[in-house]
Amino acid sequence: MERQGTEGVERSPLFPPVDMALKQSRRASGYWWLYALVGLVSVGLGAATLSSQITAVSTLDVLFGIFLIYGGLFEILLGVTSRQSRWLAIVTGVASLAAGIIALAWPGITLFVLAMFVGWGLMAWGIYDIYLSITDAVVKPRAVVLVRGIILTAIGVLALARPDVTIVVLAVMVGVFFIVYGVFSFVAGLRLLDLHRAMRYSEHGQAVPEETRHIKAA
Repeated sequence: MERQGTEGVERSPLFPPVDMALKQSRRASGYWWLYALVGLVSVGLGAATLSSQITAVSTLDVLFGIFLIYGGLFEILLGVTSRQSRWLAIVTGVASLAAGIIALAWPGITLFVLAMFVGWGLMAWGIYDIYLSITDAVVKPRAVVLVRGIILTAIGVLALARPDVTIVVLAVMVGVFFIVYGVFSFVAGLRLLDLHRAMRYSEHGQAVPEETRHIKAA
């Protein structure tokens, strides 16, 4: 029986053709520095949040709103350049951007409303990370994104379960969120840097150095 050509094979969003996956991975690995930069900024915000002993709702609102804005812009950029689920990434980024603007523009936001913002925001980012780790073949390393998603979802659920928390407790949650998000983004950036180097060596027909041979496709 004649084997069916690749033209007749239905393309799966979970398992794209190898050439397409390699092209997307090469493009994504070129943005390793952006992952690392976002990670460092997030860790800086987290350290500032935890060390400043925030007692004003408006201050915490501004910090969280800033994160939602630059996190949204970051995701839009990834959606345009390297995400496999391009439109989902863009919609997620726009939603985060809009939520950040609303949070900053909300006059006299209350602690309860801010807790809802934080809870749903963290849950949304966590679930999105888990989804990406399972469905997007370009996401690397998958385990890092999956663990980050689980942690963010857990913090979000905790914030929603205790909407009567004090501003100090909520500030700690937000600070921990910033640091978790930042550390895992920075680690992902370093892994993408290794992948970027390995691909460059491969393209030039050179032997891949020992320190980058551990990089796997998954």
